[in-house]
Amino acid sequence: MSLMATCCLTTVLAQKTVVSQKDQKEDPFNVVEDMPAFPGGMEAMIQFISSNIKYPADAKKQKVDGRVLVKFVVEKDGSITEVKVIKPAFPSLDAEAIRVVKAMPKWKPGYQNGQAVRVQFAMPINFSLK
Repeated sequence: MSLMATCCLTTVLAQKTVVSQKDQKEDPFNVVEDMPAFPGGMEAMIQFISSNIKYPADAKKQKVDGRVLVKFVVEKDGSITEVKVIKPAFPSLDAEAIRVVKAMPKWKPGYQNGQAVRVQFAMPINFSLK
């Protein structure tokens, strides 16, 4: 009886391990054969950012400008996740850069060996009062 309980418990633990490994996201690539792309290309991305960015009032009042470097992952379905500032400029500028990146439409995903894969991306967003 105790042997049967041990076998059942081992089977349940093994199944749990397989499920948890399957649920984990794989590490994103930095470079792939076919890199992710914003729909419409670079010009469309620049247009999207410039038309959606709102200069924060506190930064404008203090005449603060700068470049925020944002890192994110383009998922297999083209969605944007894991948005983080890796080179800050000013707190409200950093927050606005994150907001705009999170608001981007789905990208064309990256591909490696014919398979859609997660790809890490970094992008500067410039804030200028000029």
